[in-house]
Amino acid sequence: MTAERSGAQPSAGPGRALRVLHLTSSFPRHAGDHVAPFLLDLARAQHAAGLEVAVLAPHDRGARRTEDFGGVGVHRFRYASDHWERLSYRGGLLGRSRTPAGLALVPVFFAGFTISALRLARRFRPDVLHAHWWLPAGLCASLASRLLGLPLVVTLHGTDVHLLRSALLRRIGLNVLRRAALVAVVSEDLHRLAVDSLGLAPEQVVVLRMPVSRVPDPQPSPTGDPVRLVAAGRLSVEKGFDVLLEAVALAVADGVDVRLDLVGSGPEHDRLAALAAELDGRVRLIPAQPRDALWQLMDAAQVLVVPSRREGLGLVALEAIARGRPVIASRAGGLPEAVCDGVDGVLVEPEDARALADALRKLPLAAPTGAALERHAPAGVGEAHRAEYERLLTRR
Repeated sequence: MTAERSGAQPSAGPGRALRVLHLTSSFPRHAGDHVAPFLLDLARAQHAAGLEVAVLAPHDRGARRTEDFGGVGVHRFRYASDHWERLSYRGGLLGRSRTPAGLALVPVFFAGFTISALRLARRFRPDVLHAHWWLPAGLCASLASRLLGLPLVVTLHGTDVHLLRSALLRRIGLNVLRRAALVAVVSEDLHRLAVDSLGLAPEQVVVLRMPVSRVPDPQPSPTGDPVRLVAAGRLSVEKGFDVLLEAVALAVADGVDVRLDLVGSGPEHDRLAALAAELDGRVRLIPAQPRDALWQLMDAAQVLVVPSRREGLGLVALEAIARGRPVIASRAGGLPEAVCDGVDGVLVEPEDARALADALRKLPLAAPTGAALERHAPAGVGEAHRAEYERLLTRR
């Protein structure tokens, strides 16, 4: 049974569009940026659905303080000088706050985020505050929503759910989530976790998906040897790229001529580089790329591999399917919702390098049908968000 709802309620008020203010610690810093482009896609989908949309995010060196992305107003708050603005965009708040200098900036960051939200809200006059990830944006938005008397939506994207394994963070996070008018999640798997593991009321939680556009005429897949793979994401333990490199080694030992482009940046870079060096030049480690460059790498590959240990949804899998590329993915988190096993590619158990290598031996795979893409069509995603916002406002 799906946790998505359908049906719109009357608009927030006569004579003007409903206004939503998004608060997020990650957002594209410029056109084509690789940081959270799906949130810009969401804001644009909402704008196309008739909403007035503004975004508040941290500033970063070289970014504009204010910017317009096709009708979406983006506002970036400062919390330090260029040199010291380093708590976002480079590994997340918790990772960057482990140094003394980073830790000293945390209260300044939270205060700046909250005060900037209050100031922008008084100018923009939103009907709804919508925070992405409960930490840090949800925490700041929770206080702002109470001071402003506005309903709060918090979207859980996956990584923030796993933060709640810490007793202290669980206490803080559940307080934020229970105070929200609505908790949105990006997959059915996260809905199950929110209700069964976090104890949130089922009526408070709804699946609101992220938009992905199908490419009308995808490029033909390359053929012949070597087998060309691409994998992309943050180079962190939960992404399972070490398992992929082990699988590549096993596939090579089985006689498969494999080449892999591994695209991303993160704390596991050095360890993965050492593993890749043992594979005789078959693996290229490529830093995180702008979206267009990543798409070109996808087009040059026969298959995308998503070997995650944990995954909220796996938008990169849907983006590859939208470009006509099959996906080999682990059966983790929301990935089975994105990749239909045997139709859009192959699902294997997480951390099973042997099963992953066996899947590589079966290449090439047929082109994916992309049935899941219908649930992620931008027009439908924008309308679904608008319907939930209006539902909240009619309950007040």
